[in-house]
Amino acid sequence: MQLDDVVPRPDHVTRQTRWIAAEPGLVWDSLHGVTLSGLPVTLVLSAARFLPVVLSGRGLGELHDRPFLDALPVPLLASDPPSSVVFGGVLQPWRLSGGEPGPALDAGRLRAWATPGWVKVAIDFRLTPSRGGTELSSETRVKATDPASRRAFARYWRVVRPGSSAVRWEVLTAVELRATGRLR
Repeated sequence: MQLDDVVPRPDHVTRQTRWIAAEPGLVWDSLHGVTLSGLPVTLVLSAARFLPVVLSGRGLGELHDRPFLDALPVPLLASDPPSSVVFGGVLQPWRLSGGEPGPALDAGRLRAWATPGWVKVAIDFRLTPSRGGTELSSETRVKATDPASRRAFARYWRVVRPGSSAVRWEVLTAVELRATGRLR
């Protein structure tokens, strides 16, 4: 599955790539082995982001030690070991309480989703054999369903984007350290 199958023509895109001196199977296992407790920047930023949710009485237990990929804000759509994993869903992240829970959508229904008041989000991790190792990349795409949501998300994204990019870089670094044996 490609991100164009889920969120074509996004309003916002971020991409990160890192070459890792390990074969794709090892990088795949390392990606799936990264836990929140091994990502201090991610834990701090997540705690700051989810504080209003926790204070509202929702989301308790969201920041415990579990695999990073299980803690993404959108569900798994497709997995093709050891090449790619794709997540996607609808969110209202600009709302202080985290917004309403979005419906569970498969890739086709997510692509077609047009209900106002939401953004469609797709995230992937791709592993490509390269130069005797693996290129690990991640891309995040966001597309609003209406102009008001586009404006609300743009304001939110101006504040959150640097932290979101920092989280992704921290994950890629943790995967590299695990895959190359520099972190157990």
